[in-house]
Amino acid sequence: MKNISLSSHSELEELKAQVAYVRELEKREKELTVELADNHEVIWRLRNNPKFMEDDEWKRLEEVTNKIYKGYTRRLKEEFPLLTDLDMQFCILLKLQFTISQIASITAVSPSSVSVQKNRLKKRLLQSNCHLFDDNSRTLDAFLLEY
Repeated sequence: MKNISLSSHSELEELKAQVAYVRELEKREKELTVELADNHEVIWRLRNNPKFMEDDEWKRLEEVTNKIYKGYTRRLKEEFPLLTDLDMQFCILLKLQFTISQIASITAVSPSSVSVQKNRLKKRLLQSNCHLFDDNSRTLDAFLLEY
């Protein structure tokens, strides 16, 4: 009986080590992805000079975001079909961690309008998954950042 328990114990320890390793890899992947996004020419330019974007610029930003974050907008649209094009733009900007003032400049609205749009976006997400924000500590920004 001791052999089984010793074997099980060593297997458990090996599994714990593998889980820790996978978590470390996931953490490293997130760090590298953020660095990649921050250093991409399109995103870098927009961060340093936030300005209103035309449709073709939005398409380019969406392409870059999808490339960096594994089909981000496609995954969002599949899981949350009620999202509008404007919602998707906000999702992209929030995923890329633009500030409210940067988002206001990029979308040519006031910062208070950005806050209103974020509330609308959250409501649309909740229409598809009413338990999405059951954990009161989870914010819209945190959700989109993790997504």
